[in-house]
Amino acid sequence: MQTYNPKEIEEKWQQVWAQTNAFEPSQDFSKPKKYILSMLPYPSGEVHMGHVRNYAIGDALARYARQMGFNVLHPMGFDAFGMPAENAAIKHGVHPKKWTYENMAKMRQEFEALGFSFCQEREFATCAPDYTKIEQQFFIEMYQKGLVYQKKAWLNWCPHDKTILANEQVIDGRCWRCDCLVEQKEMPQYYLKITAYVEELLAGLKALEGHWPNQVLRMQENWMGKSSGMAFSFSLDEKSQELLGHSQGLEVFTTRIDTLYGVTFIALAPGHPFVQTLLDKGVLDPMATKEIIAIQNTNMRTRALEKRGVALPLKAIHPLTKEPIPVFVANFVLENYGSGALMGVPGCDPRDYEFAKLLNISIIPLIVGQEVPCNEEGILQNSHDYNGLSTTEAKEQLSMLFEEQGLGQKV
Repeated sequence: MQTYNPKEIEEKWQQVWAQTNAFEPSQDFSKPKKYILSMLPYPSGEVHMGHVRNYAIGDALARYARQMGFNVLHPMGFDAFGMPAENAAIKHGVHPKKWTYENMAKMRQEFEALGFSFCQEREFATCAPDYTKIEQQFFIEMYQKGLVYQKKAWLNWCPHDKTILANEQVIDGRCWRCDCLVEQKEMPQYYLKITAYVEELLAGLKALEGHWPNQVLRMQENWMGKSSGMAFSFSLDEKSQELLGHSQGLEVFTTRIDTLYGVTFIALAPGHPFVQTLLDKGVLDPMATKEIIAIQNTNMRTRALEKRGVALPLKAIHPLTKEPIPVFVANFVLENYGSGALMGVPGCDPRDYEFAKLLNISIIPLIVGQEVPCNEEGILQNSHDYNGLSTTEAKEQLSMLFEEQGLGQKV
């Protein structure tokens, strides 16, 4: 009876594959090409079952494609540059380069033992000088062309690991690695100006319809997040200007200028400059200050779970009715969307409605026959000269009015 001896049989064929360069792409360019790339691993330790599952799938595809006559490029590399390597090195008392390259060597041996058919001649690591110098050159050229800029943003900060974290790396307000409480910290960051290419990217998605899954196309479209609307400012009353020490207005962006007559509050992001000015000047009462700082120290994922807000000693002036409008800090407002301020229309927007109910803010019904605010189109009411118009007609007329009178601009 024959038995399968994995150590004997697998080692034999692994040696044959290595000696014959079995997994290197062929120089026969008449063959159809197939490029199969799996996500590069981070060499933070040894291979685990997540790696095995991931690369076994890619390897099966690569081997199948070779059997079907394709000239296959199935490379491997290591996503090996960044703060986690330094944190691991600190933890183990080893230089990050030594720690990283030793782990890469271990993982390479384990991939070979698993029989994965990776191309060996094109392997690279993102921490290698011949790779990072190219990345740095890309960055310099993009900076010179105005595609890289710097601005401050509120970020998840782990005081123990001394690094910023993505929202996905914050679990119940704590760092996924060290379980330390995460703080919200305003820090300067470099950004890539992908908005310069958004129209080209959106047009490219159209060309992929019928070839990519619809849900993936919609996710990409939503990630780009193009919004068309009106940018304008609410001026502030004299007392507000005195408190802030300037006469600058509150700039907002809205896709629904047709709902302007339903504005009953202005909501600011916790990190808005006006909020920080009030905190720095110490003009807020202790309870309000404590609550605002607590909101600032809460990441966006946690903020989304429940509405929280604080009234500010500021009053904005409605650009058309000239009536005063209260201003609040709201935990659901994003610092990086528009100007970090929005006009609250609880008679039309369900999120604004929930916030208005929470803080006893007045609500103006805007859409005829709409009992529950739901952001839908309809016929306007309580909108002065625009009563009886459809929301689409009012949007066009108000946009034209704002641009003609220099009150705002379409963006």
